[in-house]
Formats: sequence, structure tokens, C-alpha cells
Amino acid sequence: MLYYIKAGGPILYVLLILSVVSLGVIFERSLCFIKNKTSVDSMFKKEIKELLIDGKYNEAIDFSKKEKGVVGKTLTKFLIRYCLVGDYKNSDELLREIELEEMDILERNTYILGIIAYTAPMIGLLGTVTGMIQAFGKIAVSGTGDPNAIAGGISQALLTTAGGLIIAIPSIIAYNIFNKKIEKMSLEVEKIATFIVNIVKR
Repeated sequence: MLYYIKAGGPILYVLLILSVVSLGVIFERSLCFIKNKTSVDSMFKKEIKELLIDGKYNEAIDFSKKEKGVVGKTLTKFLIRYCLVGDYKNSDELLREIELEEMDILERNTYILGIIAYTAPMIGLLGTVTGMIQAFGKIAVSGTGDPNAIAGGISQALLTTAGGLIIAIPSIIAYNIFNKKIEKMSLEVEKIATFIVNIVKR
């Protein structure tokens, strides 16, 4: 392994740093999504509905506080401002405001994966170009008679390309999975919030 890192040249060291950052972000975001549920079960919706229909807003808020994660926190804040404060005019804007505040927890650092996913192959390509320049430079000096003279440059070119792709592929997969979970959570919150608004307005 150490041989390949040395053979890849300085560009591969850059890619190695990016791989460590990418793995760190994937691990940290995975823990975040495990701790924060992105959906609620049917029993939660049924209980909230019954409490709101009976006008038991305080109990509905206390019940929503028991729901762990971003969805529960978002709905709790929405219930407090919509039911108790009486902020009825712009329920969509209110929900969006609260959702953006809470969504930051899930979106934090996710953009780093996107940056790494798109830049790692480009950095690998840069290593390929510099490796080929090195190889052709040695050919110009020693000719094509000595394969060892150009092997180092070609090896660097191939290793950095492979390294860039190895980093980019899992980063892209993780980035898209996390974004899909965020979209699912957002849709879930909007559905339940609309459900709450319709009940309270009756």
C-alpha cells in the first residue's frame, strides 16, 4: 500500500487526504441520520389527530416532544407557533421557516461530499497528465530503449486516475443517499403539517 502511495506522487497524497475527509463526513452524517428519524409512524399521526380534534393543544405539543429527531422537533415548533401563538396567516411560510432551521442539522457538511465527489476525479486526471508529462520527458532524454525510465511516470498516471475514481464513487453514492433522506424528511414534515393545519382550521 505504501509503495502505491509513493509511486502515485504528491497528487496521490492529496487524494489520500480527500479520502480521509470523505470517510469522516460519511461516518458523521450516518450517525446524524441514525439519531434523527426521517419519518413518523401511523400511531403518532393518529394520536396527534385525536388530541388536536379535542382541542388539547398543550398535550399535542407534549406528545410531539417525545418524537425523537428532526421531524419531531420541527412539528413541535410548528404546533407551538401555529396552535398556541395563533400564527394562522401564512402556515406554509411558517412551516418553511421552521423546516429550514431544523434541516440545517441534516444538511450540515453534506456539501463537502459533493465537492469531493466532483473534484477527486479532476485531481486524479491532473495526476495523470503530470505523470504522462514525466514519462514523455524521460523518453525525450533516454529514448524508448529503457522501459524503467518511463514506468514511474505511467504508474503515477494510472494510480492517480484510479485513486480519484475510488474516492469519487462512494462520495457520490453517500451524497445522493443523504440528499434523498433529507427530501423524504421534508416531504414527511409537509404532509403532517398540512394534516395539522386542516384539523386546526375546522
